Amino acid sequence: MPIGYLDVPTGADLDTKRELVKAMYDALREAYPFPDDTRIFLREWPMDCVSQNGLLGSVPARPAFIAHVPEGVDTEVKRTMLKKINTAVANAYQLPWFITFLHEHSLELVAVDGVVLADDQQRVEDQRKAYS
Repeated sequence: MPIGYLDVPTGADLDTKRELVKAMYDALREAYPFPDDTRIFLREWPMDCVSQNGLLGSVPARPAFIAHVPEGVDTEVKRTMLKKINTAVANAYQLPWFITFLHEHSLELVAVDGVVLADDQQRVEDQRKAYS
């Protein structure tokens, strides 16, 4: 269920992006194995569309990753995942100051096809088993 948005500067070639999203997927999948529905959206920003510290176009966008993930994963598992994601992004973009935000959501706050996930008791039990 992880859904991530990676904001990066323009310029990486297609093969680099493929390697990047595969490495990110593998790291996310290891931490969040259930269900296998991991989405990563790459959002590329040209320099004239990025302001850092009040200066437009002063430097390429510093990569930022925001991921919406389920609650319940052990902190050490998240640390390992975040290191792997950081390595993948660093290999692809060679830029400093990579930041990640994890937004954890309980099943009461997520719906798929209009159905609140907490209402599916089998889903609740399957996730509990996968993340414990």
